[in-house]
Amino acid sequence: MTRESSTHVQSLVGSNQLSFYLKCLKSLIANSVEKLELLLHSDGSLTDKDKKDIFYCFPDSTVKLVESDNSKQKTLDFLEGRPNCQKVRRESIWGIEFFDPLFAIPTDPVSFYIDADILFLRPFQGLFNHSKVEESAIFIRDIQWDAYSLRPWHLCGFRKKPKIVKGITTAMVFWDKRAIDWDYLEWFLGQTHLHAIPEWILPTAQAGLANKCDAKTVCHKQVQNLYPNTRIDDQTFAVHLLGSYRKEWLNKVDKYKRNINLPNEIITTKFDSCIPRSFVGYTLNQAKRWRNTRLNSW
Repeated sequence: MTRESSTHVQSLVGSNQLSFYLKCLKSLIANSVEKLELLLHSDGSLTDKDKKDIFYCFPDSTVKLVESDNSKQKTLDFLEGRPNCQKVRRESIWGIEFFDPLFAIPTDPVSFYIDADILFLRPFQGLFNHSKVEESAIFIRDIQWDAYSLRPWHLCGFRKKPKIVKGITTAMVFWDKRAIDWDYLEWFLGQTHLHAIPEWILPTAQAGLANKCDAKTVCHKQVQNLYPNTRIDDQTFAVHLLGSYRKEWLNKVDKYKRNINLPNEIITTKFDSCIPRSFVGYTLNQAKRWRNTRLNSW
């Protein structure tokens, strides 16, 4: 891809913590070798001042805002005949970030979405690779947790049950919507007994969808979720500042950038195949998450 061509990358922003989100999005534009254009969805809270601040940060027309009401209606129209999908889109902010990017550019079945809390540290290339996403999906690899809404016993028994992949994080979601098993998604969203943790329902749904196609993750050392025990190294070009640990990590990341002489070479993105998660593996990972969160043992 040349600098003259551009790729649309979508994100979701709101008035709360907007300055932080703009810092992260500016780092994306600044460090991408390929030319990008931002397509920003709103959670409905943006004020006129917020919108002016957004355009001020990107004066060279590299950003467009999506009107919330228009986007909602368009998405609901595309989801016609799938009441569970429509319900999630109407009632959940996570429905906005999953469904709206899929339909924002109807002429392109491939969508590139990232959360606005991913900070890019170094120049990179090849992340937004259209050919890697076709008939597939790409996520961030989570080597710490399977952050899903399931209990281990949901993976057992004789009735229809989800089959998932090892930990993925949907802060970075690239989908070819032609690869989505819409019937499975509609089924899963209707199974309320599988929704033990509401904010992780859609990541869990996508972990099931990933199991049904040739889904991939970005190499976990290149884009890292910042848990308390994460170690940034010279392969890392982006970090996901998880809300629970963001405050502690912000100063560490700034100090890291000031004090470490990073190599000047451009990092080429590597991808790994998603791996199915077994009942035993999922159970052990849930025990690990319990130890991390309840005992603060990392």
